[in-house]
Amino acid sequence: MKNTVKTELGGIYITKKGKKFLNLPDALEQQALEEKEVKKIEKEKDKIMKIYKIISDILSENEWGIFFKGTPLQELPIQEGAKMYKVNEVNSDRLYDAIESKMKETESNWNQSTEEEQTDNESSIG
Repeated sequence: MKNTVKTELGGIYITKKGKKFLNLPDALEQQALEEKEVKKIEKEKDKIMKIYKIISDILSENEWGIFFKGTPLQELPIQEGAKMYKVNEVNSDRLYDAIESKMKETESNWNQSTEEEQTDNESSIG
């Protein structure tokens, strides 16, 4: 009985994102798609950082600032009961962090939708 069963060692090809394939052409095709996706995301990051740089340069060149709408003025304590106020401005680091945070959120949403599309495509094929 043992003579009728054949065994063969086969290779499994794994892409950088961990998808497994039994044949090399399919794995290479998927890897190319993954690399294309990464390049697209990097282009989006560069685009957003260029936008941040443009906004930051415009604000600096024109000596403009960004302030908190909810509390535009901050009361400063001084002696003699007089009141002094300061504009409650947003510094450029917070602007950069906000843009970067939004970028990561957008990238995450984009990755999820891409993975869902791939799953839908794979289930419609299989």
